Amino acid sequence: MNSGSPLMRSASRHFAAALALCGAWFMPADAETMLGPVTATVTFNTRSADLGVGYTWGRGVLTYGGRQYPFEIKGASAIAVGYSSGHSVGKVYNLQRIEDFEGTFWALSGEATVGRGVGGLLMENNDGVRIRLDEYRSGGRIAASPSRLTIHLLNKIGTPVVTASVGQKSVH
Repeated sequence: MNSGSPLMRSASRHFAAALALCGAWFMPADAETMLGPVTATVTFNTRSADLGVGYTWGRGVLTYGGRQYPFEIKGASAIAVGYSSGHSVGKVYNLQRIEDFEGTFWALSGEATVGRGVGGLLMENNDGVRIRLDEYRSGGRIAASPSRLTIHLLNKIGTPVVTASVGQKSVH
């Protein structure tokens, strides 16, 4: 019996994993432990343009281990129509090395934005790194599909996170 091409088996496996993870986005905060330990945070801005097949692109910042790492994100979705832009904030789980953040993430996503909207997304890569996002979108877009997003670090060294001390006076 032919079980399909290796590419189809891999895509099916990723789709099933994304579908299973999708339910985890709706879980209570104390149940997040099933995603693994929170090891970093992300913020980024994206745009999506679609006419059947969709394309998403943008830039963001990963905060990990006291450093900030700029990155770009781009990818495709299977079924979408419209245009939207947005800001996303999220938590990163199971990131053990900065090298594990780069690569392809899979997600099962949906969006219905008319004017302004909010949403959520849970994605995972082949290294077990998971990202749970809260999204704030604007535009006009309808999408419901598996998505494949690729993250590329723009600076693998990162820059130190600068924090201001409370009550600290600046010297001129």
